[in-house]
Amino acid sequence: MSPRLPVNRLATAVTLATAVQAGSVFAEDTILITGKPVDPNQTTVSQEQLEQYQATDLEDIFSQNPDVTVGGSFGVAQKVYVRGIEDTMLNVTVDGATQAGYLFHHQGRLSVEPELLKQVEVNAGAGLATDGPGALGGAIRFITKDPEDLLREGEQAGALVKLSYFDNTEGGKASSSIFGRLSDNVSVLTSLSKVDTGNIVDGNGNTLANTKTEQENVYLKLVANLDETQTLRFSHESRYDDGRRNVRPHFVAAGWNQANKQQSRRNTTNVQYNLNTENPLLDFQGNAYFTKSYLTQQPDDGAKDGAGVKSIGVNGHNTFDLGDHKLVIGTDLRRDTGYYINSTSTTGPNQDEVLDLVGLYVQDHFQLTDAWLLTAGMRYDNYRLNDSTGTNINSDGFSPNVGVRYSVNENLDLHASYAQAFRGVGVKEAYLLNFATYGAGVKAEEAENVEFGFDYEAGDLTLGATAFYSEIDNPLRRTSRSVITNDGKVKNKGITASLGYDWDHTRASIGYSRSRPTLNGQPLSDGTMAVGTAIGDTVSLNLEHDLPKYDLQLGWSSNLVQRLTKVADGRAEKPGYGVHDVFAKWLPTSSEDLSLTVTVKNLFDKQYLDHGSYGVSTDSGNIIGLPEAGRDIRLTLAMRF
Repeated sequence: MSPRLPVNRLATAVTLATAVQAGSVFAEDTILITGKPVDPNQTTVSQEQLEQYQATDLEDIFSQNPDVTVGGSFGVAQKVYVRGIEDTMLNVTVDGATQAGYLFHHQGRLSVEPELLKQVEVNAGAGLATDGPGALGGAIRFITKDPEDLLREGEQAGALVKLSYFDNTEGGKASSSIFGRLSDNVSVLTSLSKVDTGNIVDGNGNTLANTKTEQENVYLKLVANLDETQTLRFSHESRYDDGRRNVRPHFVAAGWNQANKQQSRRNTTNVQYNLNTENPLLDFQGNAYFTKSYLTQQPDDGAKDGAGVKSIGVNGHNTFDLGDHKLVIGTDLRRDTGYYINSTSTTGPNQDEVLDLVGLYVQDHFQLTDAWLLTAGMRYDNYRLNDSTGTNINSDGFSPNVGVRYSVNENLDLHASYAQAFRGVGVKEAYLLNFATYGAGVKAEEAENVEFGFDYEAGDLTLGATAFYSEIDNPLRRTSRSVITNDGKVKNKGITASLGYDWDHTRASIGYSRSRPTLNGQPLSDGTMAVGTAIGDTVSLNLEHDLPKYDLQLGWSSNLVQRLTKVADGRAEKPGYGVHDVFAKWLPTSSEDLSLTVTVKNLFDKQYLDHGSYGVSTDSGNIIGLPEAGRDIRLTLAMRF
């Protein structure tokens, strides 16, 4: 890997961008998208944003972030792309519990219940050492609610019931949460949700076969304040997503893509311990977790088979407040096990595939002067893999980072950073355990990322820019049906931009994202699964207005994607599209105890394929990706007791 990147390529790319804040008559301090001084490329999706547009899946969660694209059309098929890089190259956690592994390349690997989320943080590009091991393309952190997030001051117990109807799929969702204090120091939250919908109808009125959804989510969280300095959290989540789906769920139904019975499962148990004392040298957080996810398929005339990944791990870090320095030192320990499921034959792999990972890291934030903030950090990660053929593959490496933020004045900040990320050879895609092997001499993957830009804030106006250039050396992907090996170099460059303004009762923002990921000089496409795909320039528009006199909140959101003409050889161009959503939230009793939210997704019934869903047949060249849903009127009644 070359030590220098062509920073000069970015010099002319810096334009408007930064974080946009939004308030509300219902939650005045809610932040929709924001950055942090040491990592200007972190964006945060808030709980309020999820509720306004009645989020039911990953696409809804990230719908207002132009840096993030979600392809696949419906829940189980959805894949997340950050700056065009697939989530398989990101470090993804739920409350600090790593969601490792990759089940099946024809569908998504992430599943979450939006109802449980307090916020979602997205870090784009290789960045801080605290982003975790293997964060080649960045990190996504899902953070769930605590009981105290739902309890009001002086309240001992409460309940929240939500009933939703979705007209596009003639289905609905029901959820109930019960929360309360078992004692002065112990609180509990239990939640149960169920989604049952029919097939999706696209913008042309066509019913997309085998896109029905049946989901159940069970969640329990206990929070114990052991004393004034110590907090212990225990949570368990069980998520079920069953249905009759196409063998390749992100492609249309066809003779070569017939339906079968599928079961998708994720169970995560997590224990988190926090120690926060008055001693500036002692601010500790640790996690111990176990996650198991698997997928099974059963044809009408065949036996059930499947594959899964189990992860057990512990991580911890302590923050040392040394005055001008805030030093974070931590460790990650994890064992991933990939396994095959087939109870009626012996066609599976010789053995389970097991990865042992040890990571150590240090990250410093140094306030050199009032104007200068310096960051520097280093990770060391050691990977020890025993693959499904019994072969040992060992790899280790370092991931350094350095950054600077300079405050020109109270309104304007400039920032620049450089980071590397290392990922050793890990457990392969679970559904490939039975026939695919790693190629001879397979190597670890390494990423470099450089970016710079500015933030400006004056009164109610925010704007700024970030430009980036990144490389990923030796990306691991399947280069033939039975061989997974390194395949050259991924290069990616682009800019992100946003502008926001906040009036008394109105908030408006515009965001822009441009990325151009390539593999060995060719734009990424759906054929480069597990790496990423190319997305057209994206603009997101958001407008909210409060009518306090009527206890009413209104909103409009648009997602505009430019036609993509520069595509890989043999791939079709991706037409552009514009999709618009609106919502209205009303408090009939002037209290959050009762609310009615009406959301219209795809207001103008646009027929389109998301650029992350643009599957192309290698035989015919025909488009085989699933279109998105047409107009969907969603109605939610929420009652709090």
